[in-house]
Amino acid sequence: MVSFLKTLTREIINTILLILGVTALLFFLFNIMPGVFPGKGQGFGGYVDLLKRLFTFNFGTSFVSGRDINSIIFPAFRNTLVLTAGSIVLSMLISVPIGIFSAYRGFKSYSWPLSVFSYIMSSIPVFYLGYLVLYIVSRQTGFLPIYYPQGSGRGSPFLSYVLPILVLGLGNDSISEIVRLITNELGRVMDSDYVIASKARGESVLKSSINEGIVVPLVSITFSKIPFIIGGAVIVEHVFNWPGMGRLAFQSTLNRDLPMLIVIAFLSVLIVRAGMIIKELVLYYFNPRES
Repeated sequence: MVSFLKTLTREIINTILLILGVTALLFFLFNIMPGVFPGKGQGFGGYVDLLKRLFTFNFGTSFVSGRDINSIIFPAFRNTLVLTAGSIVLSMLISVPIGIFSAYRGFKSYSWPLSVFSYIMSSIPVFYLGYLVLYIVSRQTGFLPIYYPQGSGRGSPFLSYVLPILVLGLGNDSISEIVRLITNELGRVMDSDYVIASKARGESVLKSSINEGIVVPLVSITFSKIPFIIGGAVIVEHVFNWPGMGRLAFQSTLNRDLPMLIVIAFLSVLIVRAGMIIKELVLYYFNPRES
């Protein structure tokens, strides 16, 4: 327990330091850029005011639109969170069964096509996959919407989530890594002495090796891939006109909406570091020896 608390404290401190470093760098870069935005030219005092707004989640007003940033950023944050979480779940639903099957059967004639499929999907650029799916599913069939704006009263909002989550879940390059890691780790655990002894007693091999062979590597790699998935979400949101933080960051960059960009960077850091903290909690629950 003491070791876990030390790890958790270290993660929280790293989160705070990362926020300070990212915001300080952005504040410095924005201050040397031409133009005017709130806090520019105020030096250290302006940076302290910026930190107060960020940590109290009172983000102020957009310099470009004049709207309250909270009313813009939190709906976009929710949409990005749904997209990211949905793609992670989809990647696990596809890769975990393939990894388990490959570990049990090895690289045989009826298992290698699944492994090859996972590597092919991970090698396709997400923007190309997005436009391909957009053309085939929406243009040729028309049975799934690209996106239904909220409050339009057109169709089911749930269906509008399908295509972006499908593309990001298949094209975020996590599937092949999860398959490879679970195949290797599960194969190693199944050859260990305690699993062989469990099999001799008539117990399920999968049940004996599920924690160390599946859960621990799956949690480790999934939460470690969050930054890359968020990076892919930026492209997917642009392709599907998805109203998330990635698309908002792209528009804010074009509009030079610097306060909005700082808030987006702050929330992105929170998502990534929250994933790392959740990973430590889950690993400690399933395998306290690793914490």
